[in-house]
Amino acid sequence: MSMENNRDVRVALADLSADGGALKERVRALVLDAVLRRNADPGALREVLRDAVAGVGDGLGRRGEVAGHALQEAMEGLDEAIGKSVYALQMALEEAWGQGRQFAQQDLQEAADAVKDLEDDLLRTLKETADRAQGDVREEFVRMTDHLRRTGTDTGLRVREVLAVLQARLGAAASGATTDAREAARTAASRLAEVASGILRGLADAIDARKG
Repeated sequence: MSMENNRDVRVALADLSADGGALKERVRALVLDAVLRRNADPGALREVLRDAVAGVGDGLGRRGEVAGHALQEAMEGLDEAIGKSVYALQMALEEAWGQGRQFAQQDLQEAADAVKDLEDDLLRTLKETADRAQGDVREEFVRMTDHLRRTGTDTGLRVREVLAVLQARLGAAASGATTDAREAARTAASRLAEVASGILRGLADAIDARKG
């Protein structure tokens, strides 16, 4: 992912968060768009998440007011967007195997490595943002970090579900497929991120339709 794309996410979220008004739906839409522009690549989720949290912190810091409700809304939107992205990955896996298709073992391992620590990344990034913030905004970020650490996140729930599927398939791929079969699967199957991207786009469109 390019530095330009990283800045796009952070700056856009900062401007959005500084504006005021309801944030949940707007943050969710912007983060989903950022993930889709990266073709729902599992490896991109971590960077989108980090830059989104940093952008929210930048924007709320410019507002100069108690930011508790705004931060809560922004984090709900972010958590839902990342959770939906991971869910799309899970659906891509289950849909493909249900149709008798498979992904290459390398794709599966890369996806597992990319998503396994997403919830920890979210909490760590919140703490880092709190450390950079000042005054009321800092206190609200600390409070939000503690709350999510106790209650868990939608992202964490989805990560645990998709990892269970990935690990089962990785075990089957490692024990039951020859090298030739794995290479054939890699050549014939769609890339996992491409399938997940299509599913995530459908989920995003459904959210927009429901909102309308």
